[in-house]
Amino acid sequence: CDIHDVGSFGISLTGGDRQSLTPGGHTALNNHVYCFARLQRTYAGAVHLNGVGNRAAHNLIHDAPHLAMEFIGNDHLIEYNHIHHVAQETGDVGALYTGRDWTARGNVIRYNFMHDLLEPGVVGSMGVYLDDCICGTEVYGNVIHKATYALHSGGGRDNIFRNNIVTESKHAVHIDTRCADIDVVREKMPIYWDRLEAVPYRQPPWSERYPELVNILDDDLGMPKRNVVERNV
Repeated sequence: CDIHDVGSFGISLTGGDRQSLTPGGHTALNNHVYCFARLQRTYAGAVHLNGVGNRAAHNLIHDAPHLAMEFIGNDHLIEYNHIHHVAQETGDVGALYTGRDWTARGNVIRYNFMHDLLEPGVVGSMGVYLDDCICGTEVYGNVIHKATYALHSGGGRDNIFRNNIVTESKHAVHIDTRCADIDVVREKMPIYWDRLEAVPYRQPPWSERYPELVNILDDDLGMPKRNVVERNV
């Protein structure tokens, strides 16, 4: 499809069951989405994935004020997309974005080409933005050209950044400890605990699929452990 000059999202796909981790199997494939988010200027992506096991692939996305894609949930696959000239009006934004959920694991971002993401804000723009303690995401084989932060993990754990190429960006890989003071996090953002308790993370299939979650409350909660950064250029 060619989708352009729309007020909000280009494509929004929701499917799958998070309680049982049953995939939805929806796919946004080979679409050209541009000049979107004309009325809703933030968090209205060209493609939005929600639920479990959905895919966005081979899409061309460009010319937008904020993000290109937001993904929420588990086991989504984002691959072979060409994204450029998004995040043109806003800072603290990622071309590919998700945030604030310890349980949103198993997502894979691979073989995407993202470029010209520099924007006017102070914080900057990211190619892949795993915001506010997102965990268990695998990011590999991507090419990112001209971003403020090419690959950004905001306090999360169990994330993998492997075999990516970054050029002409201010920062290649960023990992921070923003959730280290867990008492402050709980006071300001109880949504982390709400989302954790909303899924059966101590029982199969969750405990088998994501064993790192089972004892997360007793595992230096808030510390960005077990992240892997290797073989990036």
